Amino acid sequence: MLKNRSKVKVKGLNQERAINNISKTVNIYNFKRYDKSLSEFEIDLKDSKKIKKLLENEGLALLSIKNSGLAYIFKEILGRLGIIIGLIFVLFFYIIQYGFVLKIEVWGGESYEQAEVRKFVQESMTSHFKSNISTEELEIKVRNNFDYVSSVSIAIIGQSLIVNLNPTVLPDEMEGEFKPIVSEYNGLITKINLIQGTLNCKVGDIVQEGDILVLPYTIDSDGNMYEVQPRAEIYADVWISSTVSHYDYKIVQSRTGKTITTSQVLLGGLVIYDNSPSVSFADYECETSTKILTKNLILPLYLKKTIYYEIAIEEIYQPFDEVKDTIIEQAHEKALIFFDKNDIIINENVTITEGGGCHNVNYTLTVNKNIGES
Repeated sequence: MLKNRSKVKVKGLNQERAINNISKTVNIYNFKRYDKSLSEFEIDLKDSKKIKKLLENEGLALLSIKNSGLAYIFKEILGRLGIIIGLIFVLFFYIIQYGFVLKIEVWGGESYEQAEVRKFVQESMTSHFKSNISTEELEIKVRNNFDYVSSVSIAIIGQSLIVNLNPTVLPDEMEGEFKPIVSEYNGLITKINLIQGTLNCKVGDIVQEGDILVLPYTIDSDGNMYEVQPRAEIYADVWISSTVSHYDYKIVQSRTGKTITTSQVLLGGLVIYDNSPSVSFADYECETSTKILTKNLILPLYLKKTIYYEIAIEEIYQPFDEVKDTIIEQAHEKALIFFDKNDIIINENVTITEGGGCHNVNYTLTVNKNIGES
């Protein structure tokens, strides 16, 4: 029990020959044979990292490896002791710095307004210690210095000072900035009812996405121009298309549901805890995430986790003629996603093109809808 050993369990055929070859590189102890394909033996703890490669070279699968002995126990104790000491330091610095505001956040308003207010508040704060900050005084200063702020509320939440802006809102008639009505679709105009503004199109025109339909001004009989908010009902036959592709031959990868998770606790860039079992999957994909365990601290702790997903690779051959109706229906359903309940379908059309073992099914709906809504 006190010997520094690793107990290894393996699976595979021709184990006698394989174990003999491995014993030329590492020492083998207490070999046990459970059946013709399953056995167990011990090696020195110092050889535990290279045994996996040796087993792979001999065609044996590593089922498990368990470490024991004074050296291993001492290493585990030191690892856990390091975590405890690190957490104590983290807690100590967290308590000290919690009384300070470390971040200023501005909510509401435009981005340039947020930047101006954030800079002003930063310069107006004589101290970052929470007990020395008067949020009421800061609110008064912000209201008095920025005309575009109608009201403001400031609060300290955690280690952040939150500035919530309510910008002054002017009615459209006072802004002096009116935008034209722009088409969001490609289509053929069929009917126009102008309410306000100046038309930039007529019935029968083919318009594209981004074309201006109504200009934001009117001109009186004397030639004077007045800015207005454009309004109109403009109906057009709009073309809504979707395409679904089908490959007669394809390779599909799918997850089997089996996973292996490895995790590490890092103190800065130093690994203070490592739980990384070996990955025995033949084919896999992995996802790695890092989570901050302690934030804004002199001794930052991170949890790095990697999940390995076993994948199965399958070759699929399916002629297009066998699934033609299904693919057409899929393209139809995809086109209907952009269909509003008030739209009227005038025509439906399907085109199929083929090349390089791929069939492209294009489904087009011709819909009459109002594109003049601003």
